[in-house]
Amino acid sequence: MVRVGIIGYGRRIAHMAKELAIFGIPYRVTAIADPQAADIQAANDPFLAHTRFYASADEMLASADELDGIMIGVRCNLHTEMALKVAPTQLPLFLEKPVSITLAEVRQLAEAFQAYPAPTVVSFPLRLSPIAQKAREIVESGQVGSIEQVVAFNDVGYGSVYFRSWYRNYELNGGLFLQKFTHDVDYINYLLDARPRLVSAMKAQRVYGGDKPFDLQCRECSERETCPESPFVRFRNGYEGTRVQFSEEQGYGAREYCVFSQGIELQDMGSCLLEYENGVQASYTQNFFTRYRAARRGARLYGYRGTIEFDWYQNRIKVFSHTSPVVETIDFSGDMPHFGGDRELCYDFLMAMRDRRPSRSPMAAGILSALTCLWAREAANNMQVYEVRMPEAVSA
Repeated sequence: MVRVGIIGYGRRIAHMAKELAIFGIPYRVTAIADPQAADIQAANDPFLAHTRFYASADEMLASADELDGIMIGVRCNLHTEMALKVAPTQLPLFLEKPVSITLAEVRQLAEAFQAYPAPTVVSFPLRLSPIAQKAREIVESGQVGSIEQVVAFNDVGYGSVYFRSWYRNYELNGGLFLQKFTHDVDYINYLLDARPRLVSAMKAQRVYGGDKPFDLQCRECSERETCPESPFVRFRNGYEGTRVQFSEEQGYGAREYCVFSQGIELQDMGSCLLEYENGVQASYTQNFFTRYRAARRGARLYGYRGTIEFDWYQNRIKVFSHTSPVVETIDFSGDMPHFGGDRELCYDFLMAMRDRRPSRSPMAAGILSALTCLWAREAANNMQVYEVRMPEAVSA
């Protein structure tokens, strides 16, 4: 029986902890550390019937010898702090992304995990998804020649969530390069099997933000039946139509804040340019106000002999030959969480705990991704080009 400890039992990590059951390998969540431990315990979830609850990570880690692995699901600003607490245990670790939200943190994390003896699994489902795995297989086969250029895109169909929920707090999440680009640059790194050398970037807030009070909630707003971003209008237009009947209790959540309020520091659009150590160039754009069928996420990889194009929302890869008028289409079936990547993350973490098998999304990948995103953030803030390097000395 594999014994799992969790630091920060939020929605995402709770989903992943329960998803571990998919492979039928015996395990239990035997310990949870969370400031809301009493409330979690009071909910009497049968899944946590054998769980001990702690108010702090330090209390839980004092009994780390009773665990086979630890999952970290706290908010982004605490990812590094909690990972550093886990490091002395030398246990297999599952860490949510981004692994760090400041340059100081990413350096601390790199130093602490440089020679870590146990496997680490960073939550990068895109690189482990069937589409990315197949795309890498095509790249490695040489079918399209060596990849010389990448154009990647992320048009987020649910982007307003970053402006109406806790994500709107920049101090907690570090900005939307760290929230979204951290996944995208990771899969690009993975497909190219290369490291970024230079990054430049720009960002803007063109749609969201405004002059409403920062703490205004939709339920309190006089425009809640006319504003295109209100839960009522989104339900009426079919954007959130899973309920058969709208109700204020269900529709207006406790943290449904106005997306047009002042004080929001997040961009609703942004772009990055990357040059890799091997000379490959990549561009990336993100957009947070697309909706419905406009949503897409994927890339084009250009080789001399052909082009690979994929989009996770379409569940499809197209391979365009440059030597003949032929297009190969590969369709993927299934509708799994994070395009099938969550399933693979669970497998890797189970194998890490049970057999100490190496991870396919290790801490080194998380650190490189966060480092690239942080320099992209600096580039956008200062309109400069930066080397993607570990800083020698920085302040938080």
